[in-house]
Amino acid sequence: MQHFRKDEHEMLSLLNSKFETADRNYYAVVTDFLNPRERKMVESLSGSFPDIKVEYYGGGNNEERERMRALLSPEFIEITLDDFEIMVFEVSYPEKFVTLSHRNILGAVMNLGLDRGIIGDIIVGEKIQFAVSSPYKDLFINELTKIKNAPISLKVIPHQLFQDNRLTVKHVSIMSSSYRLDTIVSHVLKEGRAKSKERVQKEKVKVNHSIVDEPSFIIESGDIISVRGFGRFIVSEQLAETKKGKYKVDVKIVTDN
Repeated sequence: MQHFRKDEHEMLSLLNSKFETADRNYYAVVTDFLNPRERKMVESLSGSFPDIKVEYYGGGNNEERERMRALLSPEFIEITLDDFEIMVFEVSYPEKFVTLSHRNILGAVMNLGLDRGIIGDIIVGEKIQFAVSSPYKDLFINELTKIKNAPISLKVIPHQLFQDNRLTVKHVSIMSSSYRLDTIVSHVLKEGRAKSKERVQKEKVKVNHSIVDEPSFIIESGDIISVRGFGRFIVSEQLAETKKGKYKVDVKIVTDN
């Protein structure tokens, strides 16, 4: 617990209970869809359960997925992709009359009152597709019938047809005086810290999909920072402090094509 924030302790406890269940009952346990920070929690916990193996899958080309489910299982159990309980939907809608974005899809799904953890990657490319936890299949088909007042329909497609994330990723290294949220945003956006501080205070910045309005919030490896009007970036690695008291931080700036 000491290695993670207080607001992450609930998720840590939930993931730890899943490890305990797999270890105690000798069967595979699947998690919700996890972002990179949450997968870091899984890796940290796995050291306490040497007899439990961890595998990840998010549908289709696994290397391209940002959100994936973890399957925790004893070493002797053979698992298949079906054990991850993932289903991929393709959206049909009147493309000539309406344009749908990633935000539109996510907003419509969240309006169903569902937890973010049951939704995997949302791909807006040649087709609009998204992954979900398969037990929710009927709910999606019956309830998700309109987006932006446009009628839509959902079709289940094979995993191999799930498009890759069409992302442009730029790797950059920054030198920062601290791991404060406003400081990191300032360096990545190459703007004054006062402006970045104002962005945070005006609730224009999210960390791991939740709004954070405290500029002094401390960033950790694996965090996904979304800035309204800019996009998002992932803190991939925090390196050692330099002799001048600066911190080297490796960042992946992500742009949806």
